[in-house]
Amino acid sequence: MSTLLLHLRGLPLATKLVSATTFALSVTAFLLRLRDAPEGADQAGDALGSASTDPARYLVLRPGLVISYPWTLLTAAFVEPNPVFLLCGLLTLVTIGGFLERQWGVRSYAAFLLVVAVVPALTATGLVILLYAVGGGTELLYKTQIGGLAGVLSGFTIGLKQLVPDYNVKLLRGKIGFRVNDLPGVYTLIAPILFSILGDLGGALLVNIGFIESFVYLRFYKRTGSVCGDRSEAFAFCTFFPEFIQPVIRRVSDVVYRLAVACKLITSDEGYRQQQQNANLEAGDIDLAVVEAQTSAEASDADRRRALAAKALDMRLGGSASSASQSETTAPVEDTAAATGITSKADGN
Repeated sequence: MSTLLLHLRGLPLATKLVSATTFALSVTAFLLRLRDAPEGADQAGDALGSASTDPARYLVLRPGLVISYPWTLLTAAFVEPNPVFLLCGLLTLVTIGGFLERQWGVRSYAAFLLVVAVVPALTATGLVILLYAVGGGTELLYKTQIGGLAGVLSGFTIGLKQLVPDYNVKLLRGKIGFRVNDLPGVYTLIAPILFSILGDLGGALLVNIGFIESFVYLRFYKRTGSVCGDRSEAFAFCTFFPEFIQPVIRRVSDVVYRLAVACKLITSDEGYRQQQQNANLEAGDIDLAVVEAQTSAEASDADRRRALAAKALDMRLGGSASSASQSETTAPVEDTAAATGITSKADGN
């Protein structure tokens, strides 16, 4: 227990707050429903009545009630009704979430969480309303519950791929292993199937919408200094798919990219390179020739940053495994210090 407490104390600020909020809201929604569950709430003939009398309606998101409770677009992402999913989500928040916060900083991580929580929920709500408009029943509006950590976890897989795409994750003492580069595809394939089996339309929508919108945000909008996004080839959209289909995906994504640039929704690649040059000039007042040389070395710099991030993740996971096997109370503190030290080096570069 003392080892766990020391590990939790070493978590970054935003990770602590988000994990505590998710636990508190999820337990609150569960207790409200347990105490005040309305009679006949599961009757198919009264979808509006059951939704409007749901004790947790102030926290969970239902498309038919979003006008009455608009704040649920934010709170719904942190209300996980399934106890197993809640436990898995909390473990992911404190491990992967903490790693991402150390790499990006608290402000960038908080902005990312806001995007992957609100935007997928808003998009999924719009899709459900559209399905209702083209012929869906009232139950679709009032019985579909959109929420949980599914969209946030999709965003985490995208963030890991951006930082450490070649890192090899080993589970069960090396018996199961996979590359982080494959994690987004595996998650977005398996999770929607699982949610569909459970009859959870909202969860299935959040997984796929969270995947797309997290990529768009990190690729084109997340600010690092005065530079927006990450246009490296290793983070191109086609790299999320198997190699045999990548040429087709690349052609389709190029068409979408040109349309987005034409509509002024995103900055062109030329504008992105100009942002990098301006950032380098402002940082060191370097002449243009030097800036161009630095721009040509962008790929190697990105590889170096990914190597540092992979080393930080390796030490973090390795330290956690060591503390579990040896039950030493000092291991989590040393592990956190090591990961933080490497992160500061990466930020310094």
